[in-house]
Amino acid sequence: MDASTDRRALLIAGTITCALGAVGASEVTAVTADSRTALNQVESALGTLARRWETTSPAELIQRLDVLQRHAHTIGRWRLGPELRRDWLRTHGRILLVTSVAQRDNGLPGQATTSARAALVVAKQVGDATTAAHAGVVLAELAAYSFQSTGDGLRLARAARATAPHTHAAVLAITTEAHIMAARDMPTDDIVAALHAADSIAAKLPAGPAGYSLDGIHPGYLPTFGGAALVAAGALDEGQQRLVEAAHLFGRSRSSGALAAVRLYQASAALRGRDLDEAEILATRALAACAVRPSAWLSDGILTLARRARGHGADWSGLVAQAREWSPA
Repeated sequence: MDASTDRRALLIAGTITCALGAVGASEVTAVTADSRTALNQVESALGTLARRWETTSPAELIQRLDVLQRHAHTIGRWRLGPELRRDWLRTHGRILLVTSVAQRDNGLPGQATTSARAALVVAKQVGDATTAAHAGVVLAELAAYSFQSTGDGLRLARAARATAPHTHAAVLAITTEAHIMAARDMPTDDIVAALHAADSIAAKLPAGPAGYSLDGIHPGYLPTFGGAALVAAGALDEGQQRLVEAAHLFGRSRSSGALAAVRLYQASAALRGRDLDEAEILATRALAACAVRPSAWLSDGILTLARRARGHGADWSGLVAQAREWSPA
């Protein structure tokens, strides 16, 4: 996308001005008389935000997504033909989905839940099974990790998997399911079997881009979150092998947010192996990797690891102070 397109604004039925491009770019207005053209602009802007996911703070993403969401909501209420109305609603559902993930990353689980539920409703309304499944995954993660209801989380993850069983959303659902199974101390063999099913699905799908992929899955995703689930289940060797693969894939694509997740999970694996110094180094590298993208999930993860390390006699007080200062929450 060229700079002029990236910086354009949407203007329909009056003067609506918003910057859709680079941080700090001056707002540029453009008049669009056709709602199909406007839809294409909104979808293009959403794609830009998704590609920049790894290097944009959740707070900024929320602001930009809010503009797109209000725009989609307004035009979606106009007198449109049935096909165009359905397309606007589908895009609105996708905006709500991405908004929910940004809100979760910014430490706003209540708002994230509201947005994900709205995305689920809209996606079901227009028959968009993939987005509905994706929203179900987000709700499963929120239930299990933000609201400590692993039973609800497991149910939601399995329902999401069944909603779109041959898509990238199913891979997301299975990795979430595997994580929750590990948290519930379910048999490791069952977790391994679930991840092998995810491998089979992912092998048949085109590789998605770096960033937050709405229509595919990056090759590094499955080894990251599958590896983390295996580590949590106690299968350290296989889990660490997957995480090494993920670090290589995300390191090549310069995906700072994803690489931070990998380092965090590697730190957890080192803690389980009682290598406390290596765990602290990896946790520090996780924070450094994501320096431009303050995220609640990462700061919370570091604090959790620090508590575990303290139980083994290690003092991570300096890193804890950095994580708290850096956190958006």
